[in-house]
Amino acid sequence: MSESQQIIKQEQTRFSSDSQLLSELGERLIATRHVALAELIKNAYDADATRCNIWLENDDNELVIKDDGHGMTEAEFEDFWMTIATSNRDRNPESRRYGREVQGSKGVGRFAVRNLGLFLELRTVAYDEDADEYRRLVANFDWEEFESGTGLQEMEIRYRIEVDATAEEEGTTLQISDLQDDWTDKELKEVSDKVLDIVSAPYESSPSEIEGSGDEDPGFNVYFAPPGKGSPRTSVAQEIYDRYVAKIEISIDHNTLTYEYDYKDGEFRTYKYELDENLVGDIDGEIRWIPNRKGVLAEMRTADGRKARSWLRDNGGVRVVDNNFRMPPYGDQGNDWLGLSQSQARRARNWESPVTKALFPEGDREISESQAMLQLPRKSQLLGAVQVSSYRSQEAASAMLKDRLMPAMDRQGFVENDAYEQLVDITRGSLEILGVIDRLEQQKQKTEKAKEKKDETKSVIDSTRDYVQESDDIEESAREELLYQVEDIESQVEETHEAQKEAREAVESMNLLGVVSAFMSHETTLILDSARDMLDRWKQVPSENRSDEFQERIEQTEQAVEDFENHLRYAKMFLQQISEGEDSQFQPKPQVTKIIENFERYTDQRRIEVENAIPFGLETPEVNVGLYTGVLINLYTNAIKAVVEDGIGDDGRHVRFEAENTSNWHKIRVIDNGVGISEEERTRIFEPMYSTTNVEGPTSVGTGLGLYIVQQVIERAGGEIALVEPPNGFETAFEVRLPR
Repeated sequence: MSESQQIIKQEQTRFSSDSQLLSELGERLIATRHVALAELIKNAYDADATRCNIWLENDDNELVIKDDGHGMTEAEFEDFWMTIATSNRDRNPESRRYGREVQGSKGVGRFAVRNLGLFLELRTVAYDEDADEYRRLVANFDWEEFESGTGLQEMEIRYRIEVDATAEEEGTTLQISDLQDDWTDKELKEVSDKVLDIVSAPYESSPSEIEGSGDEDPGFNVYFAPPGKGSPRTSVAQEIYDRYVAKIEISIDHNTLTYEYDYKDGEFRTYKYELDENLVGDIDGEIRWIPNRKGVLAEMRTADGRKARSWLRDNGGVRVVDNNFRMPPYGDQGNDWLGLSQSQARRARNWESPVTKALFPEGDREISESQAMLQLPRKSQLLGAVQVSSYRSQEAASAMLKDRLMPAMDRQGFVENDAYEQLVDITRGSLEILGVIDRLEQQKQKTEKAKEKKDETKSVIDSTRDYVQESDDIEESAREELLYQVEDIESQVEETHEAQKEAREAVESMNLLGVVSAFMSHETTLILDSARDMLDRWKQVPSENRSDEFQERIEQTEQAVEDFENHLRYAKMFLQQISEGEDSQFQPKPQVTKIIENFERYTDQRRIEVENAIPFGLETPEVNVGLYTGVLINLYTNAIKAVVEDGIGDDGRHVRFEAENTSNWHKIRVIDNGVGISEEERTRIFEPMYSTTNVEGPTSVGTGLGLYIVQQVIERAGGEIALVEPPNGFETAFEVRLPR
């Protein structure tokens, strides 16, 4: 400041705030009404309440939230309720009576009522130590008076103190009227489902209950009914939670991360990983996996299997529980905080979590990364929560811990810093490892079941042999023949066991081929893009400068690209169905129609008549639709090759699909009037690398493995495939039978 400048006034001032600030806090910091209710329930929990009741009264025009906590004295009302952005948590991190970790933060939860209604009557009863008696405080808030243009410090809230209160009345009641939304009991129930999902650790107990944290703490319950009525609601969640196939427990001790996997009726596995730095603090997580497998949700008491699956689609996922209360939006429908849906959509084949990469490094894996990643659990197959203890912004700032877990300002999730990224990596890693374990466990169980069956059969054979050798009822002349037959049966059992082993290996090889095929589909897409680019360049040549041959080449290439696109589209759908599809019932007629349409240009050019004679409404048993259509594609292309071979008569080229259901079997047949299969070929058609046709065209590509793989897959599904007697006018009929 130059000496020539003159100071005419020097004073102090202070910040002021508009009363509209409370509206901003209520509507912006508290995003939705279920979050608003959850904030008020947290206040009740912090007040050492054992129960909080929420209900509608006066013809649904008023919403009431009542708790039996310790209430507020006049001093506490003025210091905490009437002081904005000053959290009681800063002064008292634990509740006074039960030592609960206080949940309130930023001091704005009380203004959640502004999100719910325009008028509030607050009634709170507390013990006043100075007066040595219980007193009641009643205050009224008309939020419409808090309008822009009026200083917040100028707003006066009238309240009164009454001295006729009793210990039985202790607690706080919020009576909210002039509701922002029209509420009904049905709507309150819908909101309550979301509220309960926030205020309790999911599925560990009834979904509206928090167990006491100590010997004296009786716990905390939320009732969506007036006092003395109703009970904490239960749902299908608990029973589904108990139907898990695998359970994951996650914990951290200092810098040591531990995953414990309890595979139901299987092996218990533990993995440990040393973190460079623990940014998330203590973690106590439990995630249960309920895959779409036969019998997992069978014979439930609370819902049938289909309703349970529907519930999982709407409610499944991994939640985050912060200090006993769930943190939205993690685990909400549509939320993909672990990137599971994203990985499945782009067919990811690489680990994303550094934990998994460290525990299963390249070249030192129990199973290939690409196959394990294909078994990454879906959000709709998971139930559970990861429990953490975040820092509030004030705590983090005072301790210089900016890279620790902190809630976002709107209470919707955490600040996305390094600690949050570590939480994602830890949780995601637990699920990637589950993909490995499930693959190993399935292989182990298949091998054990096969061995058990072999041992059981061998035991029966040994008993039979002993009986034949020792029985006095068998003549000596017949004994030798019977023993020979027993040995022959024993030999056949051994051969069957080896054949089943080969079949299992063939299916595993087929899965691997699926991975390779998916990769090739990606590479083929690039080739197709190049072909389209080439066509675009050709079309840039003016039509008057194109020769007839050049124009014909353009048209042929356009048609080839279109055909190729159709085949590639179908191949991708087929691969997706195999890797992601569930066993389900479906109508085969529409599936066969798709197959026929996919090859329609080829069959039309060769005047092949294709008939879909499958009855409308006929349904398959539970089977993977991808495998079902894959089998039919193989049989159909074989039939097409057979009818275009030389030697066809004048009756035309015909292929027919038929299907029926018997008491025990679903049968589907692919029939043709082609060259037929000789007696010698009939004994070899299911051998690997054996082919009976030699036709040029898109159906000619093959290795002789088609029927062999089809047979292995069908038999692994408990079915059969065979050549059967064809109808009149046809030469060959393949029939696939699947058990019903």
